[in-house]
Amino acid sequence: MASNYRLEASDTTWAIVDIATDAPARLDGIPLVTMEAAEARHMLRILYGIDQIRTNSRWWAKLAKKRAKMITSSEDVPAVEFEPLRPFVSSNWT
Repeated sequence: MASNYRLEASDTTWAIVDIATDAPARLDGIPLVTMEAAEARHMLRILYGIDQIRTNSRWWAKLAKKRAKMITSSEDVPAVEFEPLRPFVSSNWT
C-alpha cells in the first residue's frame, strides 16, 4: 500500500501531513494537528482505512459498469449504475 501521509513531530505534539500537498491532512475539514503520539498513530490508521475503502469502491464500481455493459447487450435485464463512494460530508458537525 502506498503511503499518502506521514507523521510529523513538533516539540510535544504530532501532526499528520499529506505527502502530495505537504500540508496537514484533513478529515471532514478538520486539520489533523496538535495530537498526542498515540492519537496521531490511530488517526493515521483511520486515514489508511478510508483510502482503502475508496480504492476498493472505485474498483468494484468499474467492475459493475463493465458487467452492466455486458448485460445491456441482452435487453432482458435493465442496467444498474454504480458509482464510487464520495467523501463523507456531514453538516451536523459544528
